[in-house]
Amino acid sequence: MPAMGRRDREGKRLFHCLTSAFRKAISGMGNAEVALHRRLLQCWGNKRGMYLKTILPLILAIPAFSQLSALPDLGAASAATAPDPSLAAFESSQRRYLLGDWGGRRTSLAEKGITFDFFYISDMQANPSGGRQQTQAGWERARGTIDINFDRLISWQGLSFHATGLWQSGASLGTKIGTLANPSDLVSAHTTRLDSFWVQQFLLNNKLRIRAGQLAGLDFYGNQEYGGSWLIEPMGYAFGNLFGSIYESFNPAGTPGVEVRFAPTRAFYIKSAVMSGNRNPYKQDPTGFHFQIRDAPDFLFETGYLVHPSAGNGAQSAGSVSGKSYPGVYKFGGVYNGGKFPDPTGHLSSGNYLIYGMASQAVFRSDAGSNRGLDATFGFDWSPGDAARENSQITAGVRFNAPFPKRRTDRVACALVYSRISDPFRNFGTLLGAPPLGSEKAVELNYSLQVTPYFLLQPTFQYYINVGGNPTLSNAPVLGFRTKVTF
Repeated sequence: MPAMGRRDREGKRLFHCLTSAFRKAISGMGNAEVALHRRLLQCWGNKRGMYLKTILPLILAIPAFSQLSALPDLGAASAATAPDPSLAAFESSQRRYLLGDWGGRRTSLAEKGITFDFFYISDMQANPSGGRQQTQAGWERARGTIDINFDRLISWQGLSFHATGLWQSGASLGTKIGTLANPSDLVSAHTTRLDSFWVQQFLLNNKLRIRAGQLAGLDFYGNQEYGGSWLIEPMGYAFGNLFGSIYESFNPAGTPGVEVRFAPTRAFYIKSAVMSGNRNPYKQDPTGFHFQIRDAPDFLFETGYLVHPSAGNGAQSAGSVSGKSYPGVYKFGGVYNGGKFPDPTGHLSSGNYLIYGMASQAVFRSDAGSNRGLDATFGFDWSPGDAARENSQITAGVRFNAPFPKRRTDRVACALVYSRISDPFRNFGTLLGAPPLGSEKAVELNYSLQVTPYFLLQPTFQYYINVGGNPTLSNAPVLGFRTKVTF
């Protein structure tokens, strides 16, 4: 018992020190990055012409470059039987992170149940024609995350802690050119803040999970399973009208909440949550440390069915007699907020809701035990049009993992996003003399090039039809690229 007491006290001291250091790192991140932010935006403005002439050729040339750079050495006698060198390099590399393993300390902490994730990501985009104006914008973000598994740290079964915070800044290209679906899923507000944190406990042999803390609803309800494969907001993160329609909290402006998830089998789950529906989260809680509960809460629900789910140890269950696995996720959910919502004339009514459905499925695999192949995804959401201006979105996309055999971590992806202005808001605007608004259609094509295990380059082409649902605005092509460095 004395030994256990000392161990508990040591664990608590370590936990306190780590969380204090994390908070200081996040709060000081903004000043450290301001100069870099200004230089990047200045460079983007000065080099706009060069970038626009470079991005589209990059999208077309990178796949060819990747294929050429991955060609085997034809002079090697064992080339036909040797394992994939690029995949082996990525899996066994000691430089998964730019700053390495911290002299072995990172691995040592991970063995104790403490893991970190630090990265910098930026989107640079421009529209040479169409929209409200022809302009450019950049958005950047630096994020730090800590996860603690108390099962390893102090032998408390099923208990874990998560916290993440960031600094971000830039300009919104979508706001400038008037789109409904933002070209970048990073954009929200300039901030340095604690995004979300929670403590979660698994019970009943890991069938029941209880999570409480500060949560970003869009991280769990209405989020894309293949998010990160695209830059455009509804595909790269979550449906873009969830906050505007129902005030569901989002990353990086999490709000207080609690969630319960029950999974009687690995293939089926049901979960529900209540979260504060703060309508101006950046003002109500500027730093993320105030734990503000404001405005009417959101009540969230989702049920899902998993095809060929993970066996729990990271391995996929066998999907066919060939040994190929075709994982998929099918989910349906809804959100209700009992607060006051205005119609187009300003009349307030009580309560609003939104429903959504999403399907994501692997449809082709080239080899057993590999994710190389084609994935497809489709989703929709809908909310009553009298209280939600943008009351419906439809998303669809496909991605091909490892388009070239020797480039196992690359990916090519395309997507379609349909965003609709509701009839009551459209009709009311017409009465006031505004042009008759309808729907916006946007497509995206990109190639993700994993240059090194810690550096990603993702050139992107997007095309908007009826920008903002406004048929009087010219269609807008958007060129850009994303970079990401993992530290």
